[in-house]
This record gives sequence, structure tokens and C-alpha cells, in this order.
Amino acid sequence: MKTIQSHFEVELFDKKSDWVIFIAICWLIFCISLFMEYSNYKEIKENKTISLNAKVLLQYKKIDKNYYVLKLKGENGGTFYTTSKDDLKDLRGRYINIYGTLGKDCGFKEYLKSCFVVSYAISLLNKKDFRGGIIDYIDSQHSNEFSDKFDEFSSNLASKMYQGLFLATPMPQSLRDSANALNIAHIFAISGFHLGILAFVIYFILSPFYKYFQRRYFTYRNEFYDLQFIILSFSFVYLNVISFSPSFLRSFVMFAFSFFVLYRGLKLLSFKLLFACILLILSLFPRVFFSIGFWLSVSGIFYIYLFLKYIHIKNKLAYILLLNIIIFLNMFLISHYTFYSFSLWAVLSPLITLAFVIFYPLVLVLHIIGFGGIFDSFIFFVANYDFAIVEIKTPFWLLVIFICISFMAIFNKFAYYFIVFLSFLYFLYGISRGIL
Repeated sequence: MKTIQSHFEVELFDKKSDWVIFIAICWLIFCISLFMEYSNYKEIKENKTISLNAKVLLQYKKIDKNYYVLKLKGENGGTFYTTSKDDLKDLRGRYINIYGTLGKDCGFKEYLKSCFVVSYAISLLNKKDFRGGIIDYIDSQHSNEFSDKFDEFSSNLASKMYQGLFLATPMPQSLRDSANALNIAHIFAISGFHLGILAFVIYFILSPFYKYFQRRYFTYRNEFYDLQFIILSFSFVYLNVISFSPSFLRSFVMFAFSFFVLYRGLKLLSFKLLFACILLILSLFPRVFFSIGFWLSVSGIFYIYLFLKYIHIKNKLAYILLLNIIIFLNMFLISHYTFYSFSLWAVLSPLITLAFVIFYPLVLVLHIIGFGGIFDSFIFFVANYDFAIVEIKTPFWLLVIFICISFMAIFNKFAYYFIVFLSFLYFLYGISRGIL
């Protein structure tokens, strides 16, 4: 029997008392998590000098001021920044020890976001990223043929891009600028989009083997639930490999929640489910509250839910295309509150997103078999292309109005049509800025 959802779906936490209990539990978890974070902060803050072991996530050079900026992830999960005037080699992915002191403005709130560390000395630790073998294997499939066009920390761009796609490592600025100009930054931040593609591929591969053994040895088992549990287990391992990336963390919790919901016969496409997942994630990981990637990921799911609730087309291909276009428009207004770069080439974003569904598993397989460098010349071309970028900044007042109407759209379809119309008008404004 292959049942995906129950015909007797009921809402998650249908009773108010259930919500009260759930929120109380989340609040208790949040208090414990916040207390642990504050204990770590207090221990660091009380010392005049600190010795911080951390992994270098990002490194770039301030040309005009002639010093390096390093983004670090501490052993306790905190994010830190520091600078150095020393002639550093590429330390990305390496573990270092910093002897120094916290910046004067590092309060507890800043500690949860990211703190600046005044470094007196930086030393390299004899510790390597456990993913080092995978990174080296990816590197071996790409050349530095065009590296002279970029700075020393943007060389081997193709390798850095694939490391970001597969392992959630930070990508060079040139690639991020191109992604922002094309409004495709979401395909470079590992999230539910990537999880969905990987889940489909794994299901497609395992399904024939499962059916073969099921028919012979365990006909009483349910294919959908058994394979989904395998995919869920794989996702948890992958979550650890990419160091609990906030956007993928949201996706994993929603996936786990959804698996439980389907198994219990509850309603899957529910705004209550999304709200419960957000509460649970914030309770367990308070730092995520300050993650832009997390909130953009949540916003994307929210607008997908709205689309599925109000838009119904029988033609599946047209439905998928319209889904990508409308979600792109909705997110365009929101994302440009934080990211300002825009190019007329952004009109291709929905089509690129659709093409990525094929591209992502394809390049993953190509890297596994050792032919990952096939698209290198195209990647270098895109990274070096002049997209004629202009700046578009969503005003705060417009963002607030848009979000408020978006919440109203949960209950009113005309409010939803209005936010789609407003999104379209704002995109036309972006087009006019790009032309002029």
C-alpha cells in the first residue's frame, strides 16, 4: 500500500490548549538555550584577553586599507570577525587560534549575531576540516586557467562554487555579486529547494530496489514512509556535514515535522505547521533569529503555501512555471530590502531556477565520477560578465506594508492577489531603473 496522505486530515494543534502547551514547551527550551549561550558569552566577556579556536569561513582583502578580514566560526558555534595586516595565505577552511580581546561593542545581542575580535596574534592549528578529502577531490576536477582575472582568494572559482553548492562553504565575492545581479542567490544557499531535489533523486534511485525486496520479503511495509525515513536520516547526516546551515536547518526541521504530520494523518500544507516549525527552530537555536538566510528561506516557503492555496491550474508544466514566476516576484520585493544589486538579466531567474533542478543533480553525479569540470568555462564567463548592475533598495515602510498584507492573505484571497500585483509593480520599477 502506498499512501502519501490521509483522507481524514486534521489541523495541527486544533485545540487552543494544545497550542498553549506547545508554546510553553518552546519557551522553556528557548530559555534553556539562551541561558547556555549567555553562559558562554559571560565566560568570554569576563576575560580581558581570550584564546579563541575557530574555523575560517571567509577571507578577503581590503584593498584600500591594505588588511585582511576574516570571518570565523568558533568552537561553540558563535560567529566572529577579525582583521590582520599580516601577509596571510589563504586560510579558508583552516582552523586557527586567535589571541586577543572582544571588541568594545560586543554585547550579548551582538554575540548572538557576530562579534569583532581584536587579534594580537593568529596561529594556525594542526586541525583540518573533516570534509577536507571531499574539498580536495572537488578541487582536483577544476583548473585555475582563468585565475589571473581575479584576486588570489577568488581563484579556481568553479571549485569554490561547487563547494558552496555541495558543502555550504562561503563563495568568492565575484560569484556572490553575479548571483545577486541575477536574483538567483537562493540556489547557492543550501535550503529546502536543494533538499527537495536530493530527496527526489534518492527516492528515484532507491524505489526500484525497495519494490524488488518488498514484493518478496515485506509486502506489509509502506514504500513511501520507509523511503522517506531513509531520506530523513540522510538529511540529518548532511545537516551535520554542512555545519547546520540556517536555511537547510529550517528545511530539515520542516521535513522531519512533515514526516510526523503525514504519519499521523495531519494536514501537511498548513500555516500552523510552518509557524510551529519556526518556533521550534528558534527555541533550539536562538542565533538563527539573526540569520537573513533563515528568514528568506521561511519567506519563500510562506509564499509557496499562499500560491498552493489560491492558484489552481490543471496543466502541471504551466503550474510549475507560474509558481516560480510568482514566488520570484514575491521574494524580489523582500530580498531587495537587504540585497541591493539588480540587473535586467534577473528576468531569467525563474527559468534558471527551473533549469537548476536538472543542473544540480547532474553536476553532483559528474563530480562523483570525476568529470565535474565540464562547465568551468561557462562559470568563469558568468563570473566575469558585466551585468550592468544598479541598486534597488526596498523602503522599510513598503516592506512592512507588504508583510502585513501577506499575513492578511492567509485568510483573504483578494489580499493575496494584491500582493502579487504589488510585487509585479515593484519588479517593473526595478526594470525601469535597469533601463534608465
